[in-house]
Amino acid sequence: MTLLLAGFAHAAVLRHALVVGANVGGAGLEPLRYAEEDARRFSEVLVELGEFEPVYITVLYSPTAAQLAEAVRAHADVASGFDEDLFLFYYSGHADAQGLRIGADTVAWEQVRADIRKMPAEVKVGVLDACRSGSITRLKGAALSQPFLLDDRLAAEGEAWITAASSDEEAQESELLRGSFFTHYLISGMRGAADNNDGTVSLEEAYKYAFDRVVSHTGETVAGVQHPNRDFRIKGEGELGLTQVRTGRATATLPADLAGLVTVVRLPDRTPVAEVSKVAGAPVTLALPPGSYAMRRMEGQTLLSAEVMLAEGARVEVTQFNPVVVPGAAPDKGVPLPAAPDTRELAAQRLDLFATAKEFADAHQGYWTEAVNAGDLRHSPLVASGLSVLVPGGGQIYNRQGVKGAFLMAGTFALFAGSVFVPDEGFFSGSITGPDPLSLGAAMLYGTAIADAAYHANPRPGRETRHPGTGATVATYAGWDPAAGFGNPYVAGLSADWLITPNIALGVDRIGWTRNTATQSRWNFGSRVSFAVDGRHWRPYAFLAGGGRVIQEGDVAFEDTATTRAGRSVVVDDDSSDGSTARMVGVVGAGAGVRHYVTPRYFIEVEGRFEVEDADPKVLLGGGVGVHFGK
Repeated sequence: MTLLLAGFAHAAVLRHALVVGANVGGAGLEPLRYAEEDARRFSEVLVELGEFEPVYITVLYSPTAAQLAEAVRAHADVASGFDEDLFLFYYSGHADAQGLRIGADTVAWEQVRADIRKMPAEVKVGVLDACRSGSITRLKGAALSQPFLLDDRLAAEGEAWITAASSDEEAQESELLRGSFFTHYLISGMRGAADNNDGTVSLEEAYKYAFDRVVSHTGETVAGVQHPNRDFRIKGEGELGLTQVRTGRATATLPADLAGLVTVVRLPDRTPVAEVSKVAGAPVTLALPPGSYAMRRMEGQTLLSAEVMLAEGARVEVTQFNPVVVPGAAPDKGVPLPAAPDTRELAAQRLDLFATAKEFADAHQGYWTEAVNAGDLRHSPLVASGLSVLVPGGGQIYNRQGVKGAFLMAGTFALFAGSVFVPDEGFFSGSITGPDPLSLGAAMLYGTAIADAAYHANPRPGRETRHPGTGATVATYAGWDPAAGFGNPYVAGLSADWLITPNIALGVDRIGWTRNTATQSRWNFGSRVSFAVDGRHWRPYAFLAGGGRVIQEGDVAFEDTATTRAGRSVVVDDDSSDGSTARMVGVVGAGAGVRHYVTPRYFIEVEGRFEVEDADPKVLLGGGVGVHFGK
């Protein structure tokens, strides 16, 4: 507990967060404008200043109740793997006396309490900006019938809650702030406005700053004064550190002798970023993302402004505020014109090409970093999948899923061994997945072992939990004609689908070459349209297909038959042929199948189809393995 309360003392302490924004609250409630934007800005501050790794932050926009519950479970799984961790839950959206209003769903307050308290984290922090809409200043939340999270049933230690308003008040949004009063001032405090000059903003400091500013600025609104509330039950040494200002990508410091209310807006869109109630005697440092900003303050009746451009890593002291001159108006006597900018300072702050290139590279290395997870090789997807490549099921054993690993290992080897006893004309006769259905099954389990090991090596929050609803898939296919036997596929190749919607797909069908017998081979091509029922792990579908085949037939002179498999002669090389002929035929067909998504990106599938090849009807049974791309 001491490490967590000290703030940022030890890398082994995990900080993870579930951030939710929901503009839509269901029937009878006007959609909010800024709840989802508030969630986005809050998550950015956690990453930028709170030492929350992006991979450990889940941001949900207007989720269903089921998606919210699933995200909570994912964070519980992560928390169970760390000895020390802090979990933060943030919600901005609609609410009523029963609970959170997310679209058509209501998540009961009792459920929220129970889910967070069951989280196996040492410290749990909840920040609730629960809301509904109004008119000029939109009202954010029906008054609760009884106090929320302010009773004696809280956990004895390690739990803290902050709410945007008291139990009998409305929370409010602001057009001027382009967000809620509460979240705007909470973020201002986290960026440094609440810092007591030690460089760390604690949860207590951020709350007190937000409380003062919200009470001050909501006194003249239609809804009246809004009072944020809190209940901290955290035991330990020191306060809970929330953000570190000095680690910001760029900082702007207001000098000690400056006093007054300073507002900061981002240029050129003038979006409010922070507000500082500055008192003389101590400097205030704000951590801001690189960019251009305008800082405004009043001095008597004069509005003063300073424009600051912050490059990556910039540490700037803002000392020169100039009077704001209205365009077209002559300046009053005695009021100086704005001073010319210091070109040397602007040059020093300018973003150079190297910094821009570095920022771009850093932003795009996340996939590789996540796959390797070099900081915690015990949970490395690369190591886990590599072990399953060497030995099917090895990655599962590495992931401490021994039963699953033993099944995959035994099943893969058993199917490969069984395929030896199926008569065929060569192990890879025309099919990527092997000559017979047992080889196909072995390939399915082998691919399952690799994909599953990578997926479960690092059960982080925010990872995909279902396959994409659209995008594209690429899969191998092998199909057998039961009337001709299962020694070799009747047709094999690659198929690809474009999912126009989760239920409708267009694709190319079984493009490839197959050697069916020693004297016959086929080139296959075609297209198809399929209709599916899209589930989380299963995708049953029906399809219509059409295309053609080039069938080559003729006598083959076998020059090399030295390789023998299970006591049978197997063709190794058949370079020469006599009297071969080729013809093209049309093919039409229909069928049904089912895909099983072992992970959100890897699937196995089986199908049956009835087709007519040059007036010759056939029933084919087949399947394959595939990958899903897209979002």
